[in-house]
Amino acid sequence: MRDGSQSGVKWMIALVRIALGVIFILFGEYKLARPDFAHGGFQKYLAQFLDGNMAVHWYRPFLEKVVVPHATVFGYMFGTGELLVGIALVTGVMVRSAAICGAFMMLNLLFSEWNGVGAGALLWKYFGAQLDHICPLMLMLIFLADSEPKLSLQRFFGRGPRA
Repeated sequence: MRDGSQSGVKWMIALVRIALGVIFILFGEYKLARPDFAHGGFQKYLAQFLDGNMAVHWYRPFLEKVVVPHATVFGYMFGTGELLVGIALVTGVMVRSAAICGAFMMLNLLFSEWNGVGAGALLWKYFGAQLDHICPLMLMLIFLADSEPKLSLQRFFGRGPRA
């Protein structure tokens, strides 16, 4: 690739990174600003996932035995994680760590609602439900991108030792 086209790709990745970061901030903020999510909302989502048999079969015991009994803690953890991932993506600081953490969070969500569409669903519902896969994919692409992202505040922080 030429330098010009590499620069264009870096700018595009930066814009996607920032847009995704804003989305994470909005979702994290709504979960933390009001206690409704952690104190009832998260439990409601978990009940829908479990009652609707949406969770992946090997992930279901983790949800039932670990997450449900401590749903309030997990609700706050998820909101805090989303907020921190969003801030890192928007600022361009610790982008690779944020991308890995964000992808981990999104994969947990996917495992919780994987079978959400159900058998015999209309075709458009299946594709609409599969949009959840785009976010972890974008986060992995951001992780794999250049270690010094465009539009980043990283330059204001000291650099660690290079390998």
